Amino acid sequence: MGKQVGLYAAGVVLLLAVYFLGMTYGYYGRVNLQNYSAVFKQELMGSRLGQTDLDLLWTVTDLVDAKYIGRPNYQDMLYGAIRGAVTALGDPYTVFTSPTENQEFFAALDGIYDGIGVEIDVVGGHLLVISPLKDSPADKAGLLPRDEVLAIDGESVTGLTLGEVVAKMKGPAGTVVRLTVGRVGINEPLDIEIQRETVRKRSVEVTVDDNKIAVVGILRFASDTETTFRAAVNEVLAKGAVGMVLDMRNNPGGFLDVGVKVANEFLASGQIVEERFKDGKVTPFSADGSGRLTKLPVVVLVNGGSASAAEIVAGALQDNQRAKIAGEQTFGKGSVQEVEAFPDGSALRLTVAKWYTPKGRSISDEGIRPDKVIEWRSDSTIDNQLDGAKQVLQTLIGR
Repeated sequence: MGKQVGLYAAGVVLLLAVYFLGMTYGYYGRVNLQNYSAVFKQELMGSRLGQTDLDLLWTVTDLVDAKYIGRPNYQDMLYGAIRGAVTALGDPYTVFTSPTENQEFFAALDGIYDGIGVEIDVVGGHLLVISPLKDSPADKAGLLPRDEVLAIDGESVTGLTLGEVVAKMKGPAGTVVRLTVGRVGINEPLDIEIQRETVRKRSVEVTVDDNKIAVVGILRFASDTETTFRAAVNEVLAKGAVGMVLDMRNNPGGFLDVGVKVANEFLASGQIVEERFKDGKVTPFSADGSGRLTKLPVVVLVNGGSASAAEIVAGALQDNQRAKIAGEQTFGKGSVQEVEAFPDGSALRLTVAKWYTPKGRSISDEGIRPDKVIEWRSDSTIDNQLDGAKQVLQTLIGR
């Protein structure tokens, strides 16, 4: 069926539903600018919506068609109606995206683009920063996880779709965008000017210092992460590392299967994560015993920008007592989205399940709490969290 991914404007869980598309192409292919009203009346009236009375929707559509002085764009009306219906579910991670928004979402997950380098999503009706990408313009300017974006270049984001907000943040390299954000603990909004750059979203970074301590940073779980992480593991083993800090700070997540494969490298056995669906179905993912780092002492470093697949890895290693978790409590994004792509390029990201750690903890409800809390010190000239994680690692090694 494809892949499930953890999103994160964030995001995100991808299922390339080939079977679904084959079954629905004929229906969706008939909907166009001319037959919007007729097709939806004919196909949806009294169907899966149960006892819901759709007369009001058809009445409004007919009135617009008959009396509106302008020229209605029925395609926009269709997208707006679907987007409104999905928003009414009250789930911040279930969203409908237009073809342009959908294309930009997946291009941002893996591609290179001109912008500020930040993952954002709508959470509880608020447009929040999930995480700035490491060393991106947003990161350098001081944007923080959970900052609420209030305005862009002085224009309120109220009423804008996620795709429209992303488009406003992007722009030619060298130009400046001003974000007005609300920050926890600060009463007045902050204006932050950020110069756009060409953002190259690195997936995995690795260093091994003179003390044989490896630091492997995973910035996201994308299509190239499996390959680049495998190369990082090869380097760690080749250089004889005696311990590792797995740095997943500000990692907004990505593909579920890639997160499972990363966790698998550290586990000789045991469960990695469990999906629980609406109908009671439970799907466990377990280590297959092929991991090459099962004996290496590990500290996982996380913060409030660590979400989704990053939380799966951290939770799996913590519950299996395979690693110590250091840093700050994670974001708490543990729901599963399937992306159903339609023939016109639009898509529905629909929450279909929740993730639970091997010990049954809900990632959405709790996030991952560190074994060793190390708060970020913004006044420090060094990375105090990374230094603290290395100290925890030295204890595990026995130095």
